[in-house]
Amino acid sequence: MSTPTPAGRVRLATPGRLALAALPIIGFFATPWLPFAREATLWFGFPAVMVWFGLMVLLTVAVLQVIDGMYLRAGGREQDACDEEGISA
Repeated sequence: MSTPTPAGRVRLATPGRLALAALPIIGFFATPWLPFAREATLWFGFPAVMVWFGLMVLLTVAVLQVIDGMYLRAGGREQDACDEEGISA
């Protein structure tokens, strides 16, 4: 699942990880075109857009955790340790 660069380094920005990171961005930018954003709608006693933005923030946190886990499993932990020591892989 890792995408090594020519120097054998693990890339953080792979197409799959970028696609995951795009999900909350799309959610944020799609807000004006969603039906509940045009009406005075309450969800759980809050304006629907406020709840939507809260959900998008939580989705952002979850997606970043998944991306970090994928990077570390692909060998990013060792690469980061080498970078801290000043050793090139």
